[in-house]
Amino acid sequence: MRGKSTSTGQRQYIRCYNAHARRWQVGWCCASVLIAGLMMAGLSTGARAQSLTPNPGTWRPMSYTNLQKPSPQSATYSDIWKDAIDANNRAYMARGDQRFSDGNAPATEAHFVIWSATKSVVLSILNTVTGCTLKELRAAAGATVKLCPLRIAVYEGLQVRVLNGGRACFLELAPLVAGAGVTPQAASYASYDVVTKTVKTGLIIDHQAVDGCSQNIALYPP
Repeated sequence: MRGKSTSTGQRQYIRCYNAHARRWQVGWCCASVLIAGLMMAGLSTGARAQSLTPNPGTWRPMSYTNLQKPSPQSATYSDIWKDAIDANNRAYMARGDQRFSDGNAPATEAHFVIWSATKSVVLSILNTVTGCTLKELRAAAGATVKLCPLRIAVYEGLQVRVLNGGRACFLELAPLVAGAGVTPQAASYASYDVVTKTVKTGLIIDHQAVDGCSQNIALYPP
């Protein structure tokens, strides 16, 4: 997994949102700092993590959360993407689609969480019709690859920094057919390099890394 995922990797730096200037900027110094006690409680519930992450450099499958219906399990990820979810809702309403007035318009996210002694890092990719574009379709594997917005939230004590990581590959799998006995041949993975403070992502379909979907995202500029 490591060799395949890094072979086409690209290195990028996260940007953070300055709430006062209402724009994204490069670097950590501009990140708005919020009181995060409730968000940390939600993170513990949503990520279902109660201890330090062993071997953070190990590749792990990303987890998925449906953000249409608010719940304690999805609260952390809904907070990370609140502005984007609201914009997606408005887009549906603007074209007369009232089906989702009791919740959010279709929105799912894929995440990867690392817990350390001093901080927690959440990488999240948001999948919405309005925010993503099609990258490629792999019908035989029942997989659709989209390019979607990525954010990283870093929790340190009572502070949280939410940072924009550009765009990343989101893997959407077709629903399994009952009784078909077909095992999905696609998965998204992520890991964290403690030494370089870099989050790495990769996507595998039919045992091959998908070109353009392997990224090395440094949390700090050099």
